[in-house]
Amino acid sequence: MSIGKSMQALEKVIPFYEQHKKIVSSKNVAWHLDHSLRVINSVCDELKTSKPENYKTTFSFIKIYIFLRGSIPRGKARAPKSVVSNEEILKSTIESQLVIAKTNLQEIKNLPINSNFQHPHFGKLSLKKSQHFLAIHTNHHLAIVNDILKK
Repeated sequence: MSIGKSMQALEKVIPFYEQHKKIVSSKNVAWHLDHSLRVINSVCDELKTSKPENYKTTFSFIKIYIFLRGSIPRGKARAPKSVVSNEEILKSTIESQLVIAKTNLQEIKNLPINSNFQHPHFGKLSLKKSQHFLAIHTNHHLAIVNDILKK
């Protein structure tokens, strides 16, 4: 699923932000939505301020595995503190982050191809790889949200 379709799916589950099913995740739907949007916005911000002339591809087995697989295994990684909220997550906060994320995703479409983002495990990702990462990451959290919402 592309990042555009992921954003549409993410928007559809916002009304269920308070739902929680501990057997699926220690976090509620709001946390997964908030985290996904924080990641999108922080990656886009870094892409916009990166120096394309300094981009060099980096090799990472984990990057190759995740990108070929197209998904992230559950429970294997911990989110950096910069993309995790320690406060109560309000529906209005999620909605305002969504508006920013939509704008950011439009803005990065016009960036140079060597705009880049430094991932903590994958190394430097080009614009195209960053967009692919955002789709994989958002879909990972959407799958968890969908499992939380299953009856």
